[in-house]
This record gives sequence, structure tokens and C-alpha cells, in this order.
Amino acid sequence: MKSNVILLGGLVLVGVAIGACVRDARTSILGLGSLSAVAAAPYDASKEPIVAAVKLAAPAVVSIDTTSRQVYQVFDDPMDRFWGNGGRRETREVPRGAGSGVLLKDGYVLTNQHVVGEAVDTNGSITVRLPDGRSFKASAVGTDRSTDVALLKVETKESLPESSLGLAGSLVPGQSVIAIGNPVGLSASVSSGVVSALGRPIAVEDRLYENLIQTDTAINPGNSGGALVDLGGRVVGINTLVRNDAQNIGFSIPIQTAMRVADSLRKFGKVRRPTAGIIVVNLDDRLRRALGVGSEATGVVVWNLYRGMGAIDAGLQRGDLISEFAGQKVTDELSFRRVLEAQKIGSKVKCAIRRGNQQGEVEVQLSEAP
Repeated sequence: MKSNVILLGGLVLVGVAIGACVRDARTSILGLGSLSAVAAAPYDASKEPIVAAVKLAAPAVVSIDTTSRQVYQVFDDPMDRFWGNGGRRETREVPRGAGSGVLLKDGYVLTNQHVVGEAVDTNGSITVRLPDGRSFKASAVGTDRSTDVALLKVETKESLPESSLGLAGSLVPGQSVIAIGNPVGLSASVSSGVVSALGRPIAVEDRLYENLIQTDTAINPGNSGGALVDLGGRVVGINTLVRNDAQNIGFSIPIQTAMRVADSLRKFGKVRRPTAGIIVVNLDDRLRRALGVGSEATGVVVWNLYRGMGAIDAGLQRGDLISEFAGQKVTDELSFRRVLEAQKIGSKVKCAIRRGNQQGEVEVQLSEAP
């Protein structure tokens, strides 16, 4: 009996030893044996380029909430509507959605016209909210529908952060960029990507955006007016729109274009643009046949003229083919607009035209567009 107990005890000890060896072997195979013995290597995420850029730029990217004032017809008695009684009119402030903006020097805020346009048109309210939680009322200095740029002014004497702006011509396709804004109400959101292309013209409804930055950085509703930032933390564009029929194709207004418009809005409350007093259209096959010009002819066709402006005084007529304007060749309506907008109000520019079989040159005095 005693020998059996000793034998059983020995078997138990052997079993425990084998179990420990198996456990140690499994632990070693799974790589868990050093978990409690070796500390993880230190890692500082703040040194990542995107993190560092966001730290510099994000404090000056704000959320913008707007309301519009709407007039309602109120009937105190339901029968008033039935009998055609007028009732009374009431005005209510209605929330109109959210967007983003970029803080500039002295409390100015750069954003899109479509973010604040309805609030401005109806005398609604504009509220700017900073990432640090502070919020302020803002007023519109001016808006420009053509370029989709608006300039606001925050009503406060408190110290506010200021964006660092990128340099003209500093972007190249493939360059890393970051979008910071307020997509679908999620404030201070960050997404990253690259510059896909430069100089994109995009037509949306009755707007013609020129020279846009194309990016695959995620841009969603609410990002409009927010910052497109390079890895130096500098604002290089104002996020504006996306292609709804595609994925990750977004567009931003170059910061130089936005600042040029903002400077005009600050000085004059509007963008002052030169005009020759004409409406031009592209030269297509139908117009070539109507004007009797061959495929070698290039330019834009005068479609209409405004009274009291330089074009009529210079002798331009409907159907004239303009091939050069201010010493530069024009091939379509877009190139004509680009040359025209680069001129000064009040200046005189030479215009090369073709009328029938005759060619000539006239001098047109530019005035301010109404």
C-alpha cells in the first residue's frame, strides 16, 4: 500500500512537471513570455509630419453656424385662412446649417460665400466657434458669389489665433495636404491626402470656378470654407466642393485667389472687376458657318453689348470675332475672362477683331462692372 502511494505521488509530480514544461513551451511559441518582462519602446506621435502640421493649423480653423430670417403668415383663427383674411406676419430665425472658416489677422474669417450667403441675404446670424470652445458672433464684411469667397469679422476684443498662409506657386501634384474643418457637424476633423491636380476649372450651376486645386483628401458637407493645409501647417487653399458622382475628388480655392478677393471685400465691401461692356461666346461650328470663317480662325464672338460702356464707344459690333485682347491671344470665353480680370479699371486695351473679311484693331476703355 505504501509503495502504491509513493508511486502515485511520483506520477503526480511528473505530471505537474510535464504540464509546466508544456505551458512554458506554449508561452514561448506564442511570444507571450516576455510581455511582463520587456517594456514597449517609447514612441512620440507628435513628431509625425501630419500631427505637427495639424497642431500648427487647427487652432485657427473655426466652425460656422448660420441662421436665416424667414417671414411666416400666422392665422390666430383657423377660419381666417378659409375666409381669406390676411392674418399677421411673423419673422423667425431658422438654423441653416454649418460650415467652416479660417481665421486671419485681426479677427477676420475667410470662408465660402455659399456657407453664409443665405444668412447675409436675409439678415440672419453668423456664429463662429473656435476649437478651444469659445464662440463669437460675426458680421459679413462682404461676399462674392462669382468666386464663392466671403470675408467675416469676429466681434470680440479677445486675442484670437491666426493662420499661417502658404506661398504662391508652392503646390505640386502628389504633394501631401490635410483638410481641417467641420464635416457633417463633427468639429475639428482632420483628413489627409495629396494634391491630385492644379488649375482645374469647374462649372457648378451658375458658378464657374477657375484654377481650383484638386485633391483626394476627404471633403464632406461642412468642410466648405475650411483649410487645406500643407505639411508645414500653412493654409494653401479653402475647401469648397466635391464631385458627388465620384469618390475622393474634392476641390479647393487657392489661398492666393481667396486672399485677393478678401482684400477687395475688406477695402470696398465687394469685388471690383473691369468690364469692356460685352458678352462673348465661344466660336463653335455653327458660328463659324454663320460668320464665314474657317477652322483656322480662333477667338470669341461678341454676342451682345452694353450701352454706355467702352465696347460700343470703340465701335465693336455683334458678330465681331475677337482673337486678341490686351495683347494676349484668346481662344475661348474662359481665357477672355482671365485676360480681362487681370486689367485695371479705367485702362485702355487694344482689341484685335475680324469682321467679315476685314481685320482690324480697336482700343476699348474698361470700366467697373456693375
